[in-house]
Amino acid sequence: MKKIVKALSVIMLMTALLTVGCEENKDSDMKVTTYTPQDITSTTAVCGGEVIVPQGLTLNELGVCWSENRNPTVEDSYLSTSNWNEPYVCTITGLEPDTKYHVRAYALRGLEYFYGDEVSFTTLKTGGDTHSYVDLGLPSGLLWATCNVGANAPEDNGDYFAWGETQPKDVYNWSTYQYCNGSKNTLTKYCNKSSYGYNGYTDNLTILLPEDDAATANWGNGWRMPTKEEWQELLDNTTSTWTAQNSVNGKLFTAPNGNSLFLPAVGYRWDDKLGYFGSNGCYGSSSLYTDDPIYAWGFFFNAASYFMNYHFNRDNGMSVRAVRSAHQN
Repeated sequence: MKKIVKALSVIMLMTALLTVGCEENKDSDMKVTTYTPQDITSTTAVCGGEVIVPQGLTLNELGVCWSENRNPTVEDSYLSTSNWNEPYVCTITGLEPDTKYHVRAYALRGLEYFYGDEVSFTTLKTGGDTHSYVDLGLPSGLLWATCNVGANAPEDNGDYFAWGETQPKDVYNWSTYQYCNGSKNTLTKYCNKSSYGYNGYTDNLTILLPEDDAATANWGNGWRMPTKEEWQELLDNTTSTWTAQNSVNGKLFTAPNGNSLFLPAVGYRWDDKLGYFGSNGCYGSSSLYTDDPIYAWGFFFNAASYFMNYHFNRDNGMSVRAVRSAHQN
């Protein structure tokens, strides 16, 4: 039997606002955009969209529709609201665990429905991992977490970690760094050059072990920090937009499949300071910079640009965005 859910729960304010344009009064000028689902659990997901309405037109209804099949319509399951002057963000409930769904935002004018592009999401397994992720259709199949380690929402900063450490702390510098003997030229782990190691120490480890990976240590097996190459895959297969989510600046990376990933610009920590919050994003990878092992590779961005950078001092505190392989889900 077709399931129709009529309750609508507005739980967060997205950037989607109903706007009134200045073009001709034509239904063909209406634009409906579907936003990437967020806060996915085993049985629920937060969905929503944006509708641009040409001047002089009115709407009867807004909502989202979803199905396990492609291109859902209101003939499938849906959430609706007649209060179209408010931003609409819907909590879909009653979903099946570990199931892939397709969702579209829609608008009703008169007797005609207008739909946004389809996006997809997969619910979590029952009793399993509670951290949500997004499938960007990357060549590797890698799945990216929707929020930072230590955060509860995509726009939250979460915790900051020195490279190879798994707990946040109050002061970030070489005197507090776990894998050195008080200075940058006395490394005691992840060192491939004796001139940087304590008493000439080397171990030639260039990728963080699971016990030193902040994502694995805090979220469990299956989750880990992305490598340098995996960050680059994300950049090569998405387009980016500087935007704000719930008043937090950041970059929105959108894939050809319509799904997107928001990375807040939450700065980074050194000594007891937090700098560049709101203007720069600084995210760690699991890859050592082997030409100079006091550095690790990281991903940096601001409003104008984004790039991989090896000038990530291992003793600084960076944000961590976790990944997992598709075959684990």
